[in-house]
Amino acid sequence: MEDLRKFKIQIYRYCIIIAAVIQLISIIVLGLDRVFTNCLILGTIVTIINFNILVYSAARLMQTKSKGPVVGGYFVRLPIYGIVFHICLKMGLQGAIGCVLGFITLHISMIYIYGIKSRFPGAKKNPLNSWTEPKKWRSPSEWEDEDDDSNDF
Repeated sequence: MEDLRKFKIQIYRYCIIIAAVIQLISIIVLGLDRVFTNCLILGTIVTIINFNILVYSAARLMQTKSKGPVVGGYFVRLPIYGIVFHICLKMGLQGAIGCVLGFITLHISMIYIYGIKSRFPGAKKNPLNSWTEPKKWRSPSEWEDEDDDSNDF
């Protein structure tokens, strides 16, 4: 669990840094626009909250082997995005753009951490690509022997 906490904190840190960079760029382009700033902050907070719900749902899935938390999390997360975007859209086009940019700050931070930063010289490599030999995939004919819970509806 400590690794998961470090993983989330690292992503949040870069998420906030990216939101700050977007805000600085918007000050140069738009001037000090309160609607854009508020919606950018709101979008960033919502994407962090939704990521927490997603991580919690995935952890519960791994613990209970039940799809319920994932489906429940889905029906909680998406309305939050929709409601917040609707509120920001009512504030104007700058608000909607700020909200969308806030929503994608988390995604940009993950792309930076695990895609771009891992390619720097001397950087710790992406743990998802840590194998040295090419991955050998099993034949689909071998899949039938596994416990398949796809028919557990």
